[in-house]
Amino acid sequence: MSTAPGAAAAGADDARLVPVYRRVLTLLGIGTVLGALTELAMLRHWQGPAQLVPWAVLAVLLLGAAAWLVRRSAGTARTVRIAAVLSVLGSAYGVYEHVLANLRAGPEDPRYAGVWESMSGAAQLWAATSGAVGPSPVLVPGTMGLAGVLLWLAVLRWRDGAG
Repeated sequence: MSTAPGAAAAGADDARLVPVYRRVLTLLGIGTVLGALTELAMLRHWQGPAQLVPWAVLAVLLLGAAAWLVRRSAGTARTVRIAAVLSVLGSAYGVYEHVLANLRAGPEDPRYAGVWESMSGAAQLWAATSGAVGPSPVLVPGTMGLAGVLLWLAVLRWRDGAG
């Protein structure tokens, strides 16, 4: 069975693009981490130990990604993978905590106090996740998860010397 000449050239092009995609995904991940850190700073998200957790997770993710940009190796890929998984898990927990805080604030919110108890669970959940009620933005912890996914994809199937 022979391979068509065009297929061989396409395979070579694909192989050359892998390092480019890794770099782009890494830079997108770093940009997302920096955006999340900026948002945490603007929100003054340092009021107690629990609010310092995303700072730590994002710092580890940023350091791992920077190390990956400088030197791609099995060790840096492993570091990025671990940090990415921690980031996604931390993100899911953060989204949960933020939604829960917003749901708890619903009955005291002046706009919803009279109707909160009569609202359906879905309507309460929508109000809590969309920012209509409560003090906690849900998108910020979600951004931490996005950064983790981008960086996990950047090191996907990495083997030393494999792009």
